[in-house]
Amino acid sequence: MGKHQTFLQFEAVLGHCEQRVTGGSLSAAMEYGREMEFFDAHNSLLPSGQLLAQIILPTIDATTTYSGTQ
Repeated sequence: MGKHQTFLQFEAVLGHCEQRVTGGSLSAAMEYGREMEFFDAHNSLLPSGQLLAQIILPTIDATTTYSGTQ
C-alpha cells in the first residue's frame, strides 16, 4: 500500500471518528479511534481501521487495480 493510499485511509477513519465525538476535537476523535481499536498508540491504522477505511472509501482498491499499481 502506498503512502498516499495510507494517508487517505487514515483521514477517512479520522473523519468518521470526528463525527462520532461531541465537540469534534482532533484529540477526542483520536481517543475514540483508539478505544474502538481503529488506531494504535502510534496513530497507525489497525486492521479494524483498515477495514473501516475500505468501507468508507471502496474506490481506493478499484483505483489501484485499474491503474495497475499497488
